[in-house]
Amino acid sequence: MSLSRKLCWLSLSVALVAAVLLVAACGDDGEESPTTPSAATGAGDTTGVTDTEIKLGTHFPLSQNAAAAYAPIASGMRAFFDYINAQGGVYGRKITFIVGDDHYNPPDTVEVVKKLVEQDKVFAIVAGFGDATHSAVYKYLEEKGVPDMFVATGAAKWTDPVVRTRFGGNPDYVTEGTMLGQYIAENYNGKKLGLLLENDELGVDGEKGLRRGLEGSDVQIVATETYEAVQFDVTAQTQRLRNAGVDVIAAYAIPPQAASLVKTARETLNWDVPIIVGQVNCSDIFIALAGAKNAEGIVSVIFGKQAYDTGDPGVQKYQKIWAKYGTGGDINNFALYGMTVSETVVWDLEMAGKDLTRDTFLDAAESMCKVWCSTCTGFGPWTTSNTDHRIWENEVINTVKDGKWITAGEPTSYESTPNCTPPTPPPGFENQPKVGADAEYVPVP
Repeated sequence: MSLSRKLCWLSLSVALVAAVLLVAACGDDGEESPTTPSAATGAGDTTGVTDTEIKLGTHFPLSQNAAAAYAPIASGMRAFFDYINAQGGVYGRKITFIVGDDHYNPPDTVEVVKKLVEQDKVFAIVAGFGDATHSAVYKYLEEKGVPDMFVATGAAKWTDPVVRTRFGGNPDYVTEGTMLGQYIAENYNGKKLGLLLENDELGVDGEKGLRRGLEGSDVQIVATETYEAVQFDVTAQTQRLRNAGVDVIAAYAIPPQAASLVKTARETLNWDVPIIVGQVNCSDIFIALAGAKNAEGIVSVIFGKQAYDTGDPGVQKYQKIWAKYGTGGDINNFALYGMTVSETVVWDLEMAGKDLTRDTFLDAAESMCKVWCSTCTGFGPWTTSNTDHRIWENEVINTVKDGKWITAGEPTSYESTPNCTPPTPPPGFENQPKVGADAEYVPVP
């Protein structure tokens, strides 16, 4: 076995545990154990798995307004799966990745996901995207016992309470908001703060975190403006924030609305107010929509390496994969994120072993111990348990400089499972495609 593979064994934290996790309600007060099971999940469920195939699905906006920003995530996921398939797949099974176009519209998400589950018979849904869109289907997936892996939003409800079949992808908005609130308290203490919030979990959880981070400071929240997710122009809200006399703005908004805020402040109102935005805006599309000059100095947080980090070995590896299997143009931050999610899924599939079922897959996902993904170096590894279903729990301040998002300072860890024991990989694991921070890029035809 190569040295890199041995190191990967030591750093991987996914394992096979019992075939069925027995979870029951506690006492007569109705309290549930840390992991709530799904009644539809049973030992031996191999839906979507054959001797030659593993069928995975997801929902993303591939057309209409939101596609320009978020479609690259799905493209990055597909590129990494194609890279793995070119090496023979996982235990000889090629990954079939089906992306349903939901137009970022919840009713369409329901239709798309039901088709993936009931007609396409996917093994799992991976990185389902969007707060409102995934909210329309997460209970359905839970009831059906379909693994709902690494949901691509930061809503706290995906993992609070923990459910056996569901895992969060991003750091939750409350944790993220706490870090941004602390940044505001340290840099703008005594100032008047205005909030722009999307009228859903993004805004609700983000505000909760911001207020938590501001505790003990002299920052005053003097104005709060909201908008609906389908409303892309927030000129009126920005004007009202200025009329309220705020000294700094924190926005929990997605790129079109956050960019509208910035452009209105800088171009329409000639207002050089400091602006802090949620990490969903740490992308090329936000800077393009806002304008590089307008975006200069905007502050956010990020939880992994960026496409700009071209000297990083993990980013270099992803760039090579993207160059061969990606779809058009240079790799961006969203495509990089998608590739990282797919790498995580492959880890779990490999650690679940050759006798793959939904339960062995979930066992593996629940047993990560200090997993170092290709772009985790400098941030921190992933650790999960039956009470911790979030992989990313490390973040760092990010700011726009010369048209690019640049990290500032050192990452802060919010890891909720600090102690763990790395598991023993299953038989045949050493022969699977090499993934992780210590695995070099493997050229394939």
